[in-house]
Amino acid sequence: MRTRTLNPLKGLLTYFWYYLGNKFKIIFLQVILMGIVFLIFENLWVVALFNFNAITMGTITVLTTMGSKEVDWERFQLSMPVRRSDLAKSQYISVGVTPFLGLPLFIIFNWLGSFLHEDMYFTILSAFTTAAPLVSSALIMCSLVFPLAMMPALENKIDALFWLIVIVSLLIPYSIVILANSLGWSTVATTSGMLIVSIVVFIISYFITKRLYAKSDF
Repeated sequence: MRTRTLNPLKGLLTYFWYYLGNKFKIIFLQVILMGIVFLIFENLWVVALFNFNAITMGTITVLTTMGSKEVDWERFQLSMPVRRSDLAKSQYISVGVTPFLGLPLFIIFNWLGSFLHEDMYFTILSAFTTAAPLVSSALIMCSLVFPLAMMPALENKIDALFWLIVIVSLLIPYSIVILANSLGWSTVATTSGMLIVSIVVFIISYFITKRLYAKSDF
């Protein structure tokens, strides 16, 4: 009889998303409501708030949930044969997929808005140049939060620094876009390069965090 082997990484991901499920339902409803308001009024700030909630807010929720006492992943280190690399990997996977979960709603509501409002237009390129900075912001947040949280000198201060990291992560991509526009650079090329760089930084951050996990004491 074939015995089933335990997959620690799958267990970590299942454990986390089990706790996150209800919070994501709230975010989903929030995005839907914001999308409806966006379709009715087409206010610039409402559109920006909708896009932010659809793509980036989920990442903020994931990061705050990971830092809560409710979700203590280190308990797995004590009760299961979980490698520290699996802890780091499960955290980065959870955050890495989050910005992309809201993309379908982002596309649907922006597409509907282009039909309801004459001054709006929707193309694949316009959707990409709008979504790319938000996805980049989400990846930058993770790239900063996790390594800093693992540093002994900052691990007890990360909660105080969290919203500063969020603001910085949002400012970096949009500052680059504004600079690129002022210099006459292609928006598509700028946002593409920004997204590629943020993915590379995300991967580098994972290896740094993995190394810090290996040196940490539970």
